[in-house]
Amino acid sequence: MELIGIGLAIWILLGFVLASVIAMSCRGYGKATEMNPEFLAAMGFFWSILPPAMFGATSFFPWFNISVLAPFGFIGGLIPLLLIISIRGKKEGENALFGRDSQGRLSLFGCSPFEVVTTLLYGLLCFEIATIFLWDEFYRT
Repeated sequence: MELIGIGLAIWILLGFVLASVIAMSCRGYGKATEMNPEFLAAMGFFWSILPPAMFGATSFFPWFNISVLAPFGFIGGLIPLLLIISIRGKKEGENALFGRDSQGRLSLFGCSPFEVVTTLLYGLLCFEIATIFLWDEFYRT
């Protein structure tokens, strides 16, 4: 089944939402490591978006069409997340995954509300930029 029009837009939007959640998780878990949380968030986001896009682009080459694997490409963003979890040590006072940390600050995916809003707006911007290139596909009659 070929995804066109609104179906493609919904598929891409859900992919960007998933990438934003993975980015926030990478940032939240990365705070207790020696690695840069912003770098980890960007890595988690783009490793979630680029593999499905590359798999999907192979549909233009009939001799190398592996576009059916595109939905599985989103798991690429889990690679930096698993790396962070594996090297993360036990630390006192770190943000909880959901709820509040030891100082009573609200957190979601280990991020403050400002970081959550920033990541979601960044994901929305990337989604809008991506849809510019699919204008013909979305509005084909």
